[in-house]
Amino acid sequence: MGANGEREPKKNVLLTGATGTIGRQVAQTLYHDPNVGRLVCVARDSEPYYFHDYDRIRFQFKQLDILKARELHNFVLSALFREASIDTVVHLAFVNRPRDQGLATHTLNVEGTKNLLYKCIEIGHIRKFVFQSSDAVYKLRPSNPALLDEEADLNFDHDASQYVKDRVDADMICRSQLLNPGVRIIILRPSSIIGRNVHSRWNALLENHRLIFKVLGFDPMICPIHANDVIRAIQHAVHRDVQGVFNITGLDWAPLSTFIRLAGANRLSLPALALRAVNGLQQALRLTQYDYDDQPEAMRHACLLDTTRARDVLGFTPQYHIKFA
Repeated sequence: MGANGEREPKKNVLLTGATGTIGRQVAQTLYHDPNVGRLVCVARDSEPYYFHDYDRIRFQFKQLDILKARELHNFVLSALFREASIDTVVHLAFVNRPRDQGLATHTLNVEGTKNLLYKCIEIGHIRKFVFQSSDAVYKLRPSNPALLDEEADLNFDHDASQYVKDRVDADMICRSQLLNPGVRIIILRPSSIIGRNVHSRWNALLENHRLIFKVLGFDPMICPIHANDVIRAIQHAVHRDVQGVFNITGLDWAPLSTFIRLAGANRLSLPALALRAVNGLQQALRLTQYDYDDQPEAMRHACLLDTTRARDVLGFTPQYHIKFA
C-alpha cells in the first residue's frame, strides 16, 4: 500500500541473466509475486525448458545479447518491450566463474552493464535499475574495521584479479548514476553466496567435501549468505521506494574453519605459496572450482559487512541459515 492507503501499481520487470542459477530463481519468484504484473526475461541462451509452462500473457522470454548496441536498441523499441510497459530492470547478466577470464568476459561484465544502464536512462520510462554487485569489490586488509559499510574502500589494486576488477568497474558505473533524477539505482552487495550450482568464492571452496586447504596462521571470520536470501533482497529492491548501495549478508557468522567442519570436510593449513600451487594443480585436474588467486586476501582477512542500511532503509534482514547436505 502507498502512503495514503492506496494500492501500489504492479511492477513490470525486465530481468537479465535469467538462465543463471540466481536468475532462474529470481524469475520464478517474480513470476509468482502478486505485485509483479509483467515479467520479461532475457539471456544470451535460448529459452530453457523450465520457462515453457509460464503464462505468455504475463511472461515473455527473449534471446538477447546486451553487448550488441543495435540488438539492444531494437529490443527496447520492439512491440514486446512496449506492450510490457517495463518500469523496473534487474540486471544479473554477469560471468561469475573466475576461470572464465579474458576480453570477452570483461566486455560482457562491464560494457554489458554500461550499455544496459545507459539505454535504460535514455529511453526515459525506466524508473528503477537493480544491479547485483558483490562483496568482492571491497579492499581487504588487516587495518579494516570489524564491519565494512557501503563507504568502505574498494579494491582498485593494479594487480587485482579480473574477477575483482570487473566487479569494481561495473559497480562504479552504476554508482556514477546514483544522482540521476530519472532512474532509481539500487546496488546490492551480497557476501559470498551459498547454494546449489552457485558460483561464488566460499561456495566453490566448501563444496570440496573431502579435504579443504586454508592459509597457515589465518582463520578469517566469514558470513556467507544463503541464495534464498539474495533472491529475497532482490525482491525487496524491486518493490521498495529506495535507492543507493546496500550490503546484504547472511545469518551465520563464524571462522572459516567452522564452516569447513560444518561442510563435513577435513582441513589442512598450508603456507600461502604452497596453497597457491596446490590450488593450481586442483584446478588443472578439475578437482575444484575454487580459485585462490581470485581474491587471496579473503583467506587472511575478514570481510564482514555492516548491513544497517539494508535493515533500516531496504527493510531486509536474512532469514535462512547455511546448511550443507
